[in-house]
Amino acid sequence: MTTRHSQRLYMPMPLYSGAIITPSDSQSHYLISVLRLKDGADIRLFNENDGEFLAKIAMLSRKKIELHCTDQISPPQAEPDLTLVFAPIRRQRMETMIEKATELGVTRCAPVLTDYTQTPQVNLPRLNSIATEAAEQSGRLSIPDFDEPKRLQAFCQGLDGEAMIFCDEALAGDKAAHMLAFLELRASQRPSHILIGPEGGFSDQEKRFLLDQPNIHGVSLGARILRSDTASILALGLWQASLN
Repeated sequence: MTTRHSQRLYMPMPLYSGAIITPSDSQSHYLISVLRLKDGADIRLFNENDGEFLAKIAMLSRKKIELHCTDQISPPQAEPDLTLVFAPIRRQRMETMIEKATELGVTRCAPVLTDYTQTPQVNLPRLNSIATEAAEQSGRLSIPDFDEPKRLQAFCQGLDGEAMIFCDEALAGDKAAHMLAFLELRASQRPSHILIGPEGGFSDQEKRFLLDQPNIHGVSLGARILRSDTASILALGLWQASLN
């Protein structure tokens, strides 16, 4: 059974041994015209509910294929809840942020609109596509959910007391406030939401609002002031490192 180098493809429909899957037109085009896979080639199909299965391509025509599931490679795996709350930034940087967030295990992405948000429009289908490709490449079995954009204050009020940390530039260089130190002190009640602000930071009014919330805590990511996409990658990496 060949699995290691087979192409992975996210399939939201039920997967099981003996299942016959009809991929979408875009997936068929990708497999036939881009990867140039032939009849009988191996492929791996996965989703968060059924795990990962080996499948074989059955050519029905030059443009249409079926995927025949055979053996389960991996069972479904529980993932820790981790929500990336972020102010939208420029398209290319935001897409990189979502790609890396998916690789780092984020289970939910929640865009929030702030006073200094540069790009209030968010192309959720495009971001979902980026996340799907990142999941296929990275080996995880799920893709994150995406929320519709909300104002920052509205999102925070909807937390219902759940803890959230935000990267506070005012704490840069404060070792006692470093994110790892914060997470170590709260290992049994680790916040599952990480808020990344816009380029330019939060406004004074937003900062006061965040600091007034008992369930929202500011942390430091070190001595340097980071771009939003860099800060998100570092914060998510530290959160995952704290689990181990």
